Amino acid sequence: MSKKIIALFMTAFLLICMCVPVLAAETDSAGTVFAADETVSLDSVPFFTSFACGQSVNITDSKAQGSIMAAGRDVSVDSTVVNESLYIAGEKVTSTGNEVSGNIYAAGNSIDIEESSANGVYAAGNEITFGGTSKGFWAAGTKITFSGKVDGDVVLEGESVEVESGAVVTGELRIVSAKEPEVAEDTSIGSYTYEEVDEEKVSGLSLTGKVSIGSIIWSKVKSCVYWVIAMGVFGVILCWLFNSHLAKAAELIREKPGLMIGTGIISWCAIPVLAIFLCCSYVLAPVGGMLLLAYVLLNCAGLAFAGASLARLFLPNMNIYLSAIIGIAVLEVLIMIPFIGIFIGIVADMYLIAYVVQTIWTRVKSEKAARVAVVEEEQQ
Repeated sequence: MSKKIIALFMTAFLLICMCVPVLAAETDSAGTVFAADETVSLDSVPFFTSFACGQSVNITDSKAQGSIMAAGRDVSVDSTVVNESLYIAGEKVTSTGNEVSGNIYAAGNSIDIEESSANGVYAAGNEITFGGTSKGFWAAGTKITFSGKVDGDVVLEGESVEVESGAVVTGELRIVSAKEPEVAEDTSIGSYTYEEVDEEKVSGLSLTGKVSIGSIIWSKVKSCVYWVIAMGVFGVILCWLFNSHLAKAAELIREKPGLMIGTGIISWCAIPVLAIFLCCSYVLAPVGGMLLLAYVLLNCAGLAFAGASLARLFLPNMNIYLSAIIGIAVLEVLIMIPFIGIFIGIVADMYLIAYVVQTIWTRVKSEKAARVAVVEEEQQ
């Protein structure tokens, strides 16, 4: 599960990088290359770390003392030495003849890793082909073709899995698939485990493609229970660390609902636009990145904060921890409702963002008023 999270996280991260326009290629004093254009080509270029985004990204015969992060529609990294890790994402992703001291993380529709060596290789996509060498390999996709040499364990999770002739796995080969995988007879495998996927393990879809209503409902119930528990624990932590802020937010929405609603709508829409605008400037790009990161983190905590805070308006005499759990549980159930749930999630995020913006604005005005008072006093 942790490897899935890493792959999905890196995919999201690289897709965000694709939205940050850094015109042409820039190299800072630390040897880090920033390149974004319709076509990006780094041929025989030594650098410390590279961030490359574009429709077509090609890195060939280069050497990176650090890591390489590349994203685009067509991404290829060939005959390159990477002292740390290689992160690649796109519609079509290829890695050929690379020497990677760290790991290879790949995400995309079509992933082809051939004649490349790495410590570990982790891939998530539609069609995945691996013919390199590593100490560990994990892949999740629709069609997986494995012909590599792995001095360790291999996990293949796919609808269709094929282990070709000449493949070597010194540890355990574990295959999770909807149908019997094709394993060539002349493969060298330490141990082999095959787990057939049933209807429940494909989120309500049967092997024939028909939807099981009972399985979908059961999946929704399990998901709801999990998130109620997880966000409930998070809400208790919020009450412990930020009890005063939860109370102030509830008081603010009760006394000035129009101000909170207006601030939430404007801030929720304007902050990402402002962050991207700042990223257009090379000098202010770090500020834009930090603003975007803060925006994402606030959206992640919005539901728990809103549930724990708003519950105090309806359950004022209840224990703050218990009321927080109840408030969060109610919101978690509501967001499971189609269409309505999306709206409730957005409103919860707006609630937290509005409170943060109003708190910062109030503090700025207070500090400004204090400075003015000091200046007036000195003049007298």
